[in-house]
Formats: sequence, structure tokens, C-alpha cells
Amino acid sequence: MRCPLLRDEKVRSCRAAPFRKSLARSASGGEEGRCSTPAHAFCPVAPRGRESRSGPCCPFLEETFVQFCAAAPVPTYVPWSSSPEARCGHDGHRFCESFRAAAGDAGRGPAHPSTGAAATVADVEGVPAPGWLYYAENHAWLDPGDDDLWHLGLDAFLARVVGSVERLAFLAVRAPARPAVVLTVRGVDLTLVFPRGQGIVAANTRLRSRLDRLTADPYGLGWLFTVRAPATPSFAGLRRGAAAREWMANEVRRLEGLVHACLASRGDRLAADGGRLVPDLLARLEREEALRLLADLFPLPDAAPDRPSAGSRIA
Repeated sequence: MRCPLLRDEKVRSCRAAPFRKSLARSASGGEEGRCSTPAHAFCPVAPRGRESRSGPCCPFLEETFVQFCAAAPVPTYVPWSSSPEARCGHDGHRFCESFRAAAGDAGRGPAHPSTGAAATVADVEGVPAPGWLYYAENHAWLDPGDDDLWHLGLDAFLARVVGSVERLAFLAVRAPARPAVVLTVRGVDLTLVFPRGQGIVAANTRLRSRLDRLTADPYGLGWLFTVRAPATPSFAGLRRGAAAREWMANEVRRLEGLVHACLASRGDRLAADGGRLVPDLLARLEREEALRLLADLFPLPDAAPDRPSAGSRIA
């Protein structure tokens, strides 16, 4: 499903002009101009050779297909492409800043039409959890899309635990490596390995200059990878729907128990009554406490390379 804001256009330009300028066919009002008629022989720009004077059309006329975004204030023409890296051509447009700004809440949904809980974002103990996503053990999410392309990212639970991210490193940005990133949080390196895909198609490397998106919009602009779906898709070991909501609620309660036990051991408290998850809670912990907490919440993946698991490493 391509982006509804993507437009196709045919543009014309003159190879003989000292400065190349593309003119959209739609902007010409249906007028072909002298370039497409024998009148091109009298053009003052074209060279004076014989080849420029013969034929029904000017030999220096060049016509190409381009694409542009209708949401952009000033259209920028780019060569027409069906490459999977051009997310406008598939459901990856749902993760585009321009599309999300133009579509509003309607742009924040599943790739395929859904009803009921699968089309809503549940509030699980204060943590948003979209019903159409699959969740891995280490709080990575997987969004199956069309054209056999999946998107991967980190869920809101992990985002609230780590708070602000100091650095983001992609361990791989192309196939065939397994998707993995390293987050640096308060001097601690957290390595996250994602559910296996057929191969990495693209990585959201722009996040490295906009790290706030990773935690402020984890299910949208904070996406991390686009991967090629396996020939035989399998979601073994991943949770979705009611199972995901129940697991997320248990994770929130487990986190609260771990943090309260940690702080109680040194005579401190996170909340008066075991309240909801506090953003950037790592700032309240000592380094060794943070290391133990992250290691417990985001365990190492299974060593077997053929198992679709996910995990983390703390350093």
C-alpha cells in the first residue's frame, strides 16, 4: 500500500539549456510548446547543427517520470523508484514524519485494516501497547507490513525505563546481518538483538541526530529497521493481543518490584504506594543497580542462531 500523498509526474527539460530546469507536464496546462513541434527549429537555445533542426520534436527534449510528496510545502522531484528503501511505495509511509503530520491520528494504525483490539492502542499500567504489533522478550516490537516488509523498533516500556538515550549505534544497516543496536544510557551500553528477519532492507540512521524520537515516539518516528520477511513467516516466541497486554502488565509489576526492592535496601522509595512506571527511572539508580535492573529486564538472547529470539547485553 503506497502512501496516499505520493504523486507521480512527468517532467520535461532541455539538455541544451545552460541551466537545467524541469517543468511538470501538469503545470504546462496541456500546452506542448515548441519543443514538441517543428517550431523547435527556431529555438534560440538549441545548437545550430542539422540534427537540431530536423524531426517533429527537438532532439534535446528530455522527458522523465518523477515522484514527489504532496505534503511538502515546496515539491521536490525525485526519480521514479520502486525500491523498498523508498518507503513511500509501501506501508512504510506510516513511519514518515510528513505523512503522520498530514494524516494525524488516522495515520497511526496497522498496515492492514483491523477491527477491535487489534486496531487500538491499549493502556497497560500506563504503558501504551498497540494491538497490531508483536512483542519480543526484550521489548522489541515487530510490525508485519505489505510487500513482505516488516518494521522493527523498541516499545514504550523500554523507552520509559531508559529515559533519554545518549548514543545510538547500529551494529548492521544492511542484509544479511541480524538487526541489532546499542543504546548508551547514563554511561551504560545496552545491546539489543531483534527478532530475526530475512535481511535488513534499511535502518533509520537519521535517529542518531534525533535521539529524542526513539523514546518520545517509539512506535512511529522512533522505528529502527525495515527487514525482509522470511519466506515462511513465523511469530514463534512473540506476543500479540491479549497475551501481549497480560505480559506487559506483568513486566510493569515486575519492574516496580525490582526497583522498590533495590531502593528499599538503601532506605529510599520510588513512589509512595508502588505507583506507575516513572520515566527516566535509571536516573534514580546507582550504576551497579542500573546494570542489574537492565540485565534482569532485557536478558541475553538464546545462542542458537536459528531460533527467532531477541535479547540484550549490558556493558
